[in-house]
Amino acid sequence: MHFSTVIDALARKCGLGSIEQGDSISLLFDGQHDVTFQCDDNDRSVLMYAEICDVTDVRGDWAEMLLEASLLGAQTDGAAFAVSRALGKVILWKRHDDAFEDVSALEQAINTFLAAVITWKAKLAT
Repeated sequence: MHFSTVIDALARKCGLGSIEQGDSISLLFDGQHDVTFQCDDNDRSVLMYAEICDVTDVRGDWAEMLLEASLLGAQTDGAAFAVSRALGKVILWKRHDDAFEDVSALEQAINTFLAAVITWKAKLAT
């Protein structure tokens, strides 16, 4: 199923009502983890991304740690780190094909990504 169909079904399942489709959708999890979903029909992909910390918070060996952790997604469940100069933030992102088997497959992808977001926010907050 196309991402727009599956995310709408997930939103209705969670009691959010129907989601109006656009270039991106942001959902707030646990009142503290804002995840944005950006669908690209030309590329047939969905990018999930979340702000992890301010760029200014990355001190000392932390930059090296982030690069090492995202090497082939080894410590991030397939996600990678990037820096957004416009936002001044370190971003964790992951690309998926825009077709999901069903709502459960999207939920699993979100939960896996969200676990990495929570883990890395906690690591960088210390």
